[in-house]
Amino acid sequence: MNWKLIFNPFGIYSEKQLFVTGILLTLTGALLGSFLDVTYDGVLDIHQSETDFMTSLKENGINVACIFVTLLIAGKIINRKTRAIDIFNTATISRFPMYIGAVITSSPILTRIGDQILNQRNDIQHLQLKPLDLALLLVISCVLLMITVYYITLLVNGFKTSVNAKKWQHFAGFAVALLIAEIISKILINF
Repeated sequence: MNWKLIFNPFGIYSEKQLFVTGILLTLTGALLGSFLDVTYDGVLDIHQSETDFMTSLKENGINVACIFVTLLIAGKIINRKTRAIDIFNTATISRFPMYIGAVITSSPILTRIGDQILNQRNDIQHLQLKPLDLALLLVISCVLLMITVYYITLLVNGFKTSVNAKKWQHFAGFAVALLIAEIISKILINF
């Protein structure tokens, strides 16, 4: 199996292929969000919430823009030769796992457990979840955590390829840029 294809497609495909694929993925993610009633209300967030295509597209656009701008600034600080197209492709392609997460987040199991918790929110001390529900919640949470790790792995690998990052300071700059992107995206989406 070609692991590079899965974890670092940025070194395999041309910038044009990545650009087109990234745009198609972003549109597909917005469609999924609108059909599944999933909101992308932050760079690192997916939640179940009623939405429409334009709202989902706006949220996705803000998330991609926040990642793009913050990583481009960090990239230019690290390496002046960093190209905007490479960072843009990183921002769009890396969101693919979030769209898989959207499908999982919209599962009827999570909806049922969430409704049960909301119905008993005033008496949370006496909340009774079935052992099977707790086990399913744990498994789904672990899968969503792995999806988030995969998303960040794609971001790191795309950034590393785009910027030629090698030092720990470069990756610290990446982490700061990602946190700033999350904060800005939350502000802009909720504005």
